Formats: sequence, structure tokens, C-alpha cells
Amino acid sequence: MRILIYLLIISAIIISGCVVKPVSPEDISVSVKPVIMKEYRDQDISFTVLNNATEPIDSVKVISLDPFTVLSGGNVNIPAKTKEGASSVTLNAKIQAPGFKMVTGPSTMTLSYASGKDDKGNPVIITKTVPAQITVLPDAKLQLVGFAKSIEELRGAEVSTWTLEKGKNATITFSVRNDGKTTIDKDTLKVVVEIDNKQIGGSDTLIIDEAMAMSGTSFTEGLVLPVKKDAPNGETPVYVKLFMGDNLLDSKTLTLKVILG
Repeated sequence: MRILIYLLIISAIIISGCVVKPVSPEDISVSVKPVIMKEYRDQDISFTVLNNATEPIDSVKVISLDPFTVLSGGNVNIPAKTKEGASSVTLNAKIQAPGFKMVTGPSTMTLSYASGKDDKGNPVIITKTVPAQITVLPDAKLQLVGFAKSIEELRGAEVSTWTLEKGKNATITFSVRNDGKTTIDKDTLKVVVEIDNKQIGGSDTLIIDEAMAMSGTSFTEGLVLPVKKDAPNGETPVYVKLFMGDNLLDSKTLTLKVILG
């Protein structure tokens, strides 16, 4: 009987001071979808966390996303993997972007989770860091978009619908405004004007060659698109799009009416 009591006491001591090995970050996979957002805007993002370990993990959450600000996020528990495979959950977080020039490459997301116990029986907090592809764009937009009488007469009222004889030139006018906080350098943005119906006309591109600080604007610009002499009569959308590289910042749609003349 005394031996049994001693064994129970020893077992209790061992159990109370037992160190439970935590799940390794190598057993945790994180998948973050690419995100595109404008500077200093808030946006919800989602990512998938997969637990490939034989033990569950608790209190999984995103704690940082350099150089973004994490405003809020989920906190979940993920079971251990089963016979069918790894367990996974989708987490959401609300982030705020920095200035677009501050993001020069892949960002770094850090997650934390509780797993295992230390020698005092407290949960062990583990972190895992993964890359996240988030593109930050300047907060710029098109303004004063419309048709003009000619390239020499760009200023005037914004006219969204224009009637023109086939074989004539359509002149589209526009300017750009920086609604963000970061200066947009010259030759950073481009405007593409495109006639939707290719039997009526084509497209052209203009590079904005003025720098724009906060609340700054570009000059009023214009592009001339010839309407084909054999164009069909009728209507077609004309798209005015503002880009930085291949990323669309803003767009407007005009209507061109072609008549026989």
C-alpha cells in the first residue's frame, strides 16, 4: 500500500511539472491571397491557416503585418489533423495601408498561437512569419473627364456624350488629382483612352509628366482618337482609365455616337 501511495505522489509531481511539447511552426501553413489597396485606406483581408500537426492549436491570430497596421482580427482554435488530412480555418483581419512608397516588396505577416505547456502548466505562445503580397497604390483619381471640341479647346464643361461623323476625330479631355498624402512623382501614372468598338476606333496613352503633392492636380490634358472612315454608325463606350503600371486606379466611361454624316 505504501508503495502504491508513493507511486501516486511521484506521478502527481511528474504530471504537475510536465512540459508538453508545442506544435512546431513548420507544421503550420498560411496562405495569403494577393491584395491591392490604396494608401492609408482600410481593407479586410482573409488568409487560410492549416494545422498539419497531431495536436490542436489555440488562439490563432495575426499580430503584425509589416509595414501595415493591423486594426482588428479573428482569434480561433484549430483542431489537430485527422485521417482525412490537415485541419484548416479561414481568418479575417482589417488592415490599414501605409504610404504607397513605403511598400517596396513582399510584406511580412506574423501569426501567434498557443500550443503545449511550460513547466508551470501555462500555454506556450508560438509565432510564425510568412510573406504576404500586398500592393499599395497612390490614392489618385480622374477628374474633368469628357469630350472636347478639339485638342486646342480642352477646357470647358464635362460632356459625357458626343455625336460625331465617321472619319472625324474624337477629342477626350481629362486631368488627374492626388487625393492621397504621398507625392506622386512625374511619369508614374498613365491615362489610357480606348474606344470599345474596334470597328469604330482604337486607343491611345498619355503619361502624366507632372508631380503631384497632396491635393495636387495635373494639367488638363487631351487625347485625339480618329473615328474610322468606314466605321458603323451607332453608339460605343469610350473608356478613360488611370493606371500605375498595370494596376488600375480609376476609370470613367463616356459615350460616342457615330452618324453617317
